[in-house]
Amino acid sequence: MDSATQLETIAARWQGSFHNRRQVAAHVARGGPAAPELTREVRTMVVERLQAPQLGAVVLYFQEFRASAPHLAHRQRVVVLRHDPERGAVRAEQLFFRGGPTYDRPPLAASLAADLGPEAFDRHPGCDLFFEAEPALDRFRARMDPGACRYRHPQDGEVCAEFEMLLHPDQLWYRDRSLRLADGSVRGEVDGFSWLLFDRAEAAAGLAEATLPALVRQRGIWRGTFRRYDAEGVLRETFPSTITIRVSQDAGRWLYHQSNLHGTEDAPLRRIEAHGEIHSGRVWFASERYQGWAMDLPGEEPAAGSLLVMHPRDPADPDIHETIRCSPDGRRRWRVSQLLKDGQLVGRTLIDEERLTEEERLTGD
Repeated sequence: MDSATQLETIAARWQGSFHNRRQVAAHVARGGPAAPELTREVRTMVVERLQAPQLGAVVLYFQEFRASAPHLAHRQRVVVLRHDPERGAVRAEQLFFRGGPTYDRPPLAASLAADLGPEAFDRHPGCDLFFEAEPALDRFRARMDPGACRYRHPQDGEVCAEFEMLLHPDQLWYRDRSLRLADGSVRGEVDGFSWLLFDRAEAAAGLAEATLPALVRQRGIWRGTFRRYDAEGVLRETFPSTITIRVSQDAGRWLYHQSNLHGTEDAPLRRIEAHGEIHSGRVWFASERYQGWAMDLPGEEPAAGSLLVMHPRDPADPDIHETIRCSPDGRRRWRVSQLLKDGQLVGRTLIDEERLTEEERLTGD
């Protein structure tokens, strides 16, 4: 790969929307500890290419946001990519915004960043990144020269920053820490991760559909009958229902929306709306009264059913555990809900449903 092609490949891979939801979810699923050094916080990153010839021919601009402070750009940087003939490598010159805080800055639109001149930035050549290709792994590795990125911190004195990044076709990894030069101790390390793993949002969205076949295939309009029983198995009420499930994409995310319309024949129809998102192998959703998650029934290939767990917002309401089974042709499904309060069964609900619409008609924005 010649130098011009390599530079453009790096620029293309670096651009896009990324998030680390899968890594955070994996930590939580393993029962990882909650500690200030191990916050495992969801982060999103947007990297855009700027038309800013006053800064360079290939200019990128990134902003990274934390879930705990979505109104601030935790990291906000302009990067100029160019081939360095002396090093025989692509150099990423980091431009630091002059004035204001180094981290947690107010967001700035890319159109405004593109108009800024060289005087708006500070340059620290020791903090530039140099890329090397690792073709066997289909990735590029970028890092600072060891010990080169030094600065003086008001409390910790002389500090050295260490930053390294891996660029895959659909992933961006990085690790970032700073050391106190006085004693070599670690001053800070981002989220306590050895590496932060960001998935490209579009690729992660495709992964959601691939890894949740039963849940995603249940989108559509379902009409059925609810039968509610008490703890002793006595039928208490029967009523019709219409349930609409929509799955859509927005900015690389898979969004979930379920609308329930049901009620007894002698009462007004009742509507319940639940909204959520598909990631980390589950649908996470919430309504006015309940919040919970759903996943495919394990141990079956292909998956033919789902498991739901719902927790009430009001402690007076019961928990709900539900299993769903679909027919092989996807036209019918059968649901069994168990209502539990203080560990005791208080009721069951059986629902038989038939799909009225094709799922493709409900996947729009």
